[in-house]
Amino acid sequence: MTYALRRILLTIPLLLAVSLVVFALADALPGDPAAARFPKHPHLAEEWREGRGLNDPFLVRWANYVTGIVTAFDFDESYLDDDPVGPELAIKLQATFELTICALFLAILVGTTVGILSAIFPRSPVDYVGNVIALAGISIPVFWLAFMIISLAVNVFGFAWSSNRFDPSLSVEGFTTHLYLFESLLRFRFDVFVSCARNLLLPTLALSTIPMAVITRMTRSAMLEELGRDYATTARAKGLRQRSVVLKHVLRNALIPITTITGLQFGQLMGGAVLTETVFSWPGLGRFIVKMGVGNRDTPIIVGGILLVATTFIIVNLLVDLLYVVIDPRMRAAT
Repeated sequence: MTYALRRILLTIPLLLAVSLVVFALADALPGDPAAARFPKHPHLAEEWREGRGLNDPFLVRWANYVTGIVTAFDFDESYLDDDPVGPELAIKLQATFELTICALFLAILVGTTVGILSAIFPRSPVDYVGNVIALAGISIPVFWLAFMIISLAVNVFGFAWSSNRFDPSLSVEGFTTHLYLFESLLRFRFDVFVSCARNLLLPTLALSTIPMAVITRMTRSAMLEELGRDYATTARAKGLRQRSVVLKHVLRNALIPITTITGLQFGQLMGGAVLTETVFSWPGLGRFIVKMGVGNRDTPIIVGGILLVATTFIIVNLLVDLLYVVIDPRMRAAT
C-alpha cells in the first residue's frame, strides 16, 4: 500500500514537469496567432491577444493552463474559432485509445504465444518463423504495410472496409462514451460491435506489427533465460509436465520484463498511431493533432493533444509498476 501511494504521488510532479516542457516548447514556436488571425486589423489582434492572456508572463500562462485542466478539464480554446478544444480532444483520444487497445491485445496474444513456442523449441521451424515475423515487424515501415494491407484486403479478398468507426446507418443513441466497440459489447448491441470490429480490423493489423515483434523477441529471450535456471531443471527432474513447468513456473518469472516492454509499447502506440490513423483516415488523436493542430498552427490543440498522450503513457506505466508486486511477491518485501 505504501509503495502504491508513493508511486501515485510521484506521478504528480512528473505530470507537472511534462506539462511545463510541452507548454514551453509550444510557446517557442514561431509566429503570432493574433497576427495570423487578424492580419489586416492590428487593433483587433491586440485586443484578442490581451483577452486570451497571451501578453501575460510565461509562468502565469502556464499556471492558468494547468489550473484550467485540473479544475474543469479546460484545454484552452482554439486559436482559429475560439471553440473549446477539450471536448474534441477527449473524443479523438477515445478513438485512438480503442485502436491502441485492440492493437496491443493482438500484439500480446500473438507475440507471447510465438515467443513461448520459440523458447520451448529453439532452432526449430517454429523458432525460425517467429524470428522472421519479429524481424519483419520491426523492419517494415508502418505506412507501407498499411497500404499493402488495404490493397490486399480490398482487391484480393474483397473486404468491404470503411474509414468510419461504425456503419453510419446504425444508431448509437444512448451511448455515454465514444468507446463504441467496448460499450456496444456491454450494451449487447452486437450490430454496432460487429461494425466497429470490422472497421477496426485493418488498422489494428497494421498498428500491431511493431509491438508484436518486440514482445515476441522479449518473450523468447526472457523464457530462454528462465528455462535454463536451476528451478526449471529441478521441476522437470521431479516429473512435472513441460506444460506445468512453462506456464506455472517459468512464465510467471519471465513476466516482469514482458510486462515492462508491453507498458512501453502502449505509450509508443498512443504516440505513434498518427501514421496508421492518417493512412486509414481513422478519426483519432494523432491525426487530429497533425491535421488541425500542426496544419493550422493551432497551439492549444497541439499542447492539449500531446499532454493527453503523455498523461496516458504515465498512467499506464504507473499501472505496470503496481502490477509488479502482483506478479512477483518478492517485490513486496523490497518495497
